[in-house]
Amino acid sequence: MEQLLNGRFEYEVPHLLLSETEVALTLDEGQNFRGELNIGAEDGRRVKGIVTTDHQRIVLAKNQFQGTASTIEYGVDTSGLKAGDEICGNITVSSNLEERCVRVHVSIAGKTMNISGQEIHSLADFVHLASHDFGAAYRFFVKKEFARLLQKEAPEQMALYQGLSHKPVTFQHLEEFLVALGQKEPVMLSAEQPEKTVLTVDQPRKETLYLYKNTWGYVRMEIEVQGDFLEVEKKVVTSEDFIGSVYGVEYIIHQEKIGNGRHYGRITVRQGKQELRFELEVTNSEKHVTSRKNTERDRQITAIARGYLDLAVHKRDYRTWYQDTWEAIEQFEKAGGDMAWVTLGKAWLYESHEETGKARETLSYVKEHQELLDTAEKKGAYLYLAWKLKMEVGHTGLVSRLGTLMRQESASYFLLKLAIDADDSWQQSLTRQLYAMELCYECGCKSPLLYLDAAQLYLRQEGQLRRISPFTVQVLKFAQKEGILSGELLKRAAYLTETMKTFDENVYQILTAGYERFPSDEVLEAICKLVMKGRPVRKEYFPWYAKAVERNIRITRLYEYYIETMDASFDEVLPQVIRMYFSYSNTLAGQKKALIYANVIKNREKDRHTFQSYRPAMEVFTARQIQKGRMNREYAALYRTFLKKPEDPDSAKAIANVLFTHHVTCENPKITRVIVCHPAMAGETSYPMTEQGAYIRLYGKKARILLEDEQRRRYAVTETCRVEPLFTDEELARACGGFAIENPGLLLHLCGEQEEEMQLTAENLAWYQQAARTSAFSSAYRKTVRQKLLEYYLAHPDERETEAAVAELEDSAYAKVDRISTIELLVRYGCYSRAFALTDRYGYEKIPVSCLFRLAHAMILEKEFTEDEELLYLASYVVKQGIYDEIVLCYLRDYFTGSIEDMCSLWDKIRGFQMESDKLEERILTWSVFVRSHPKWEQEMLENYIRQSGKEHVILAYLTYLAIGYFMDGKPLSDQMFDYLDRAWKQGWELDEICHLAMLKHLSTKPQLSEEEEKEAHTLLLAFTKQGLRFAFYKDLPEHLTEGFQIGDRMFIEERQRAEAKVTIHYRTNAEETWKSEPMRNMYQGIFVKEFLLFYGEKMEYYLTFTNRQGEGKTEVKTVSMTGEPKAGKTRYQLLNQMKAARAAGDSEKAEEAFQKYLQQEALVRNCFALVDEKKQQEDTTWNRKI
Repeated sequence: MEQLLNGRFEYEVPHLLLSETEVALTLDEGQNFRGELNIGAEDGRRVKGIVTTDHQRIVLAKNQFQGTASTIEYGVDTSGLKAGDEICGNITVSSNLEERCVRVHVSIAGKTMNISGQEIHSLADFVHLASHDFGAAYRFFVKKEFARLLQKEAPEQMALYQGLSHKPVTFQHLEEFLVALGQKEPVMLSAEQPEKTVLTVDQPRKETLYLYKNTWGYVRMEIEVQGDFLEVEKKVVTSEDFIGSVYGVEYIIHQEKIGNGRHYGRITVRQGKQELRFELEVTNSEKHVTSRKNTERDRQITAIARGYLDLAVHKRDYRTWYQDTWEAIEQFEKAGGDMAWVTLGKAWLYESHEETGKARETLSYVKEHQELLDTAEKKGAYLYLAWKLKMEVGHTGLVSRLGTLMRQESASYFLLKLAIDADDSWQQSLTRQLYAMELCYECGCKSPLLYLDAAQLYLRQEGQLRRISPFTVQVLKFAQKEGILSGELLKRAAYLTETMKTFDENVYQILTAGYERFPSDEVLEAICKLVMKGRPVRKEYFPWYAKAVERNIRITRLYEYYIETMDASFDEVLPQVIRMYFSYSNTLAGQKKALIYANVIKNREKDRHTFQSYRPAMEVFTARQIQKGRMNREYAALYRTFLKKPEDPDSAKAIANVLFTHHVTCENPKITRVIVCHPAMAGETSYPMTEQGAYIRLYGKKARILLEDEQRRRYAVTETCRVEPLFTDEELARACGGFAIENPGLLLHLCGEQEEEMQLTAENLAWYQQAARTSAFSSAYRKTVRQKLLEYYLAHPDERETEAAVAELEDSAYAKVDRISTIELLVRYGCYSRAFALTDRYGYEKIPVSCLFRLAHAMILEKEFTEDEELLYLASYVVKQGIYDEIVLCYLRDYFTGSIEDMCSLWDKIRGFQMESDKLEERILTWSVFVRSHPKWEQEMLENYIRQSGKEHVILAYLTYLAIGYFMDGKPLSDQMFDYLDRAWKQGWELDEICHLAMLKHLSTKPQLSEEEEKEAHTLLLAFTKQGLRFAFYKDLPEHLTEGFQIGDRMFIEERQRAEAKVTIHYRTNAEETWKSEPMRNMYQGIFVKEFLLFYGEKMEYYLTFTNRQGEGKTEVKTVSMTGEPKAGKTRYQLLNQMKAARAAGDSEKAEEAFQKYLQQEALVRNCFALVDEKKQQEDTTWNRKI
C-alpha cells in the first residue's frame, strides 16, 4: 500500500510457486500427519506473506514467512475421528505476489495390516494366513491390531481372545482360538501301524512309527516310552517337525538290554486330550531257546507247589493231586529239570501212594549217585525219604543230620518242615513250632508252605496268635487269600490290633476283607480304631464309620470322623445319634458343620423336627460364614436358605462376594487352574483347581471358561469341564446393588453384558454411572455404558439426576465414546467452557450446527469478545453453515483473517445486519492490495468504507489500486469510483499518475463530456503529452480536444508485454518490399506504443519481436490500412487524404477544392511561422514530397 501511495507499484509480478496445490491423504484412526509446504517466487525473488487455514484440524507451525524460499510446516490432527470421517479444508497462502489456496482432503480409514505380504482386512483373511503360515499368524495374533480387528469383526469372541492372549502366549493358544471359533477342526493324529507289534531281534534295531495329522494347524505331541530296551530320538514334537501331514517317530530297540523270554514295551503319544498307545512284544532270538526251557521248568515247579497247597487246603482231592503232580514232574524232567529233584520227587510220590518198593527202587538211584545231592535241601530230602523207607538211616541220625543242615540253611523252611515231621518233640509244642517258623521268616524265608503250616497252627489254637507282627500279618494274609481264615482267628487278630500304635495297611486289608466274610462288631470296632491311628479323614473310610454308627458302637471321635469323611453328595438323612450329638456338641470345623447343616436342609421335609432344632444355630453360622466369604456346595445350600436382604454396606459386600458362584469339575488331573474371562472385564480371573474342582463366579452368559495345565497351556474346547451353578439370587443381587458397593462382578450382572441388555431407568441409573467409573471393566464395555448414559441424559433432560450427572461428567472419557452427544449435552445444560474444550480437543465434525452456534455465541460473551484462535475457527464454521447472529458476526468482524473470498463472504453477511464494518473492510482492502486481488464487492466495500470516514491513505491507496486494474486490465469501474477520484483530485490529494490516466481513459469512453469534463480531459491530455505519454485511447476523445495534439492523424500500434521487455516493431507498406525495424516505446508498465501516418488507400504489414525474462518471442504478421471515407477536416493530413479519395473516386472537382485549401494553408504557414528545428524541417519536406 505504501508502494501505491509512493508511485512504486509493480504491476506485473511473477507467479507464486507452491510445492503442493492439493493434499489428499488417507490416514488410519488415531494417526496424525505432519507435512511441509514450500513457498517461492517464479523468478526467485524474496516473497513475504502470511498463511492461514480455515479448518480447526489443520494446524500451522507458523503463520508468517519471508525469503526467497520458505517452508511452512503443517499438521493434521485426527483426534476423535473414526473410520469413514473426512477432513476438508484449505491452507491459504497470502503473499505479496498473489493469494493461492492449497486444498486439503483427509479420509480416515480403518487400519490395514500387511503380514507376510498378505493384507488382513477380516477374520477370514487371518484364517487364510494361519492355514499357510502359522508362525506369521501367531505374530499378528499377539498384537494389538488383531484385538482391534476382532473387536470389529466378532466382538463376542473378545473374552476368548482375552484368555488365550494372556502371556505366555503359545502356538497352542492360537490353535485353541481357531478351533473355538469354528474356523478349523482340531488336529487329530492317526497311524497305520497296529496297536500291538511282535518283533524278534538279533541286533540293535531302528524302527519308524508313522503318524498322520488330519488337518492344518499346530501340533505339540509328547512321546513317552516304557521298557528299558526302547529309546526315541525326540520326546517332544511340534508342527515344524512334520513333513506335510506326516511325521515318523523313530525309535531304537536295544537288543543287548533284552533278556530271556518275551519283553514288553510301549510307545505313548499324547497330543492334547488324544492319546495313542502302541504295544511292542520283543524277543531276543539269541536267548529265546534257553529262555523257553527255563520258563517251562519254572512253570512246572510252580504247578507242583500250587498242587500241594490246594491239597492241604482241600481245594483239590488226593487222586487229582497225585495225577497232576506226577505229570508236572515228568514235564519238569522233559524241560531239563534237575535230575536229583526229579528222582526225589518220584520217590516221594511212590511213598505217599504206599508203593514202597517202587519208592526204594527209585531212591536207590540217588544213593548210587551221591554227587547229585549238591545242596542241603536235596540232602535233607534224601535223608527224610531214606528214613521213611527204612533204608539204612536211623531216627536219631536223621534228627541230628537234619539239625546240621538247618543250621547251614536257616532260611529254608523245607528243612525245618522235615525236622518237625521227623522229630516228635516238635509235635508236642505248637509254640516252639511257631517260634521256629517266625525265625525262619525273619531269616528271609517267604515260602507259601511256611505260611500254610503257620496258619494251620493258628487255626488249631487261636490263642497262639499273641501279637501282630510282620510274620503274623503275612500268615493272616495267606490264610485270607486261600480262604482258610476263620471267624475266631479274625476276631483274635482284631483284638490284638488294640496294641498297635500306628496304622498298617496290610492289617487294614485283612480286617476289612475278613469282615466281609465274618461280620462282627468286634472286627468293625477294630477297623475303625485302626484307621483312626493313621489318616482317619480319608473318604474311603466313611463306610466303616457309617457301619459303626449304625451298629451303635461307641468310639471316641467316631461321630466327628463320620462327618469328616462323609461325601458332600450324601443325601440320606443323618443317623439319629449323629443329629442328636451335634445338636448339643459341635466342635467341627466350619466346612464340616456346613456339611451337617446342608444335609439337614436337604432332608427338612423328611425330618422337620431336626431342621427346626438346628435352625437357630444354622442362621448364626450362616451369618458368620458369609462375612468370611466361605463357599462350597454346602455353604451355598445354607445361603440359599437363610440369607436375607442386606441391611448395610458390609453385609451387602459379603453377599455380593459369593453370589453367582459355580462349581467347575474336570476329569483331567493335569488341569491346575480355571480361567474365567468376561468380555466386559479388563482382566481375567484365575481360580485354583483342588480335587479336580474349582469354585468360580460367572456374572453373565458371555463369559468364557478356559482350563490351564501345569505348563500354563490353556484350553478352550479341546479340554472339557462341567459347570454347575451353586448360588444365584436375582433379588439379593438387586438388594446388594442398592448400597453402591465396589463389586465389578455384581455391577456387570446388574447392568448387563450386552448393549441390548442395558435398560436404564431412574432407579438403576446409579449402577451404570458406577460402572462407567469402574476401572475393572474393559474400555469397550465402559464405552458402551457411557453411550447408554449419554442417550439417557439426552432423552431425560428435565430429571434432577441428569443435571447432577452432567455436573460430574468425565468430559474427555465420554467424548471419546460419543463426542457429538457429549458436547450437545454440555451445551444443553449451559456447560459452555467444558463443551468448548472438547471441540478444541476432538473437533466439531457432524455436531448439529444449531448446537455449535449456541456454543459459539455463549463463548464469545463469556470471553467478553477477546480474541481466541479456536473460538474464531468455531465462529467461522457456524457462519459458513449459514447460522449466525450479530454477536457472532461482530466477533468475526473484529478478528477474523482468512482468504479474501472468506472475508468478503463475511462482509456480505454483516452488510445485511447494517452493522459497522470499517475494520473488516479495511482488512479486506489492505489484503486485497497486498495479494493483488480484486475481490467481489470491492467497490461497494470501498464506497461503504468511505461513507464510514475510513482512513485517507487506505482510501487513496485502494482508489489507486482500482485505477491500475481499470487502466491496465480493463477491469470495470463504477462512475462512483471515478467521482471519488475526481473529488480527491479537486481536494488536492496526491494522486498517482495512473489515477489520472484511468480518469482520462474513463472520459474517453463517455459519449458526451460536460464542459467541466472537457476541461479535465484537456488538462490531463496536455500534461501527458508534455510527458510524451501517448495512447491509442486518445483517439476516442472528442476531436476538438485532440486536434491540437496531432492525434487524429496518427495510427497507434499498442502491445502489452512485461515491463522489463524489449519490443521491436517490423513493418513495411504496400509500396515497399523491405522490412523496417524500430523499437517501441514503453509508455507505461509494459504498454508499448508506436505511432504511424498512413494515407488513404495505404496498407502496412507489421509484426513484433520481444525479449523478456522468459526468453524471446514473435507475433503473427498483421495488416493495418487507411480505408473508408476520409474525415472532413482542414489539417494537411486530412486534406491530402481528401484529395486521394477524390481522385480515386474520379471526382476532380472535389480533389481540386481540397488541393486549393492545402496550398492556402501551406502558404499561410510559410509566411507566418518559422521552422523551429531540423526535425520539423525534415517532416515538412516529407509532406511536400507526398503532396
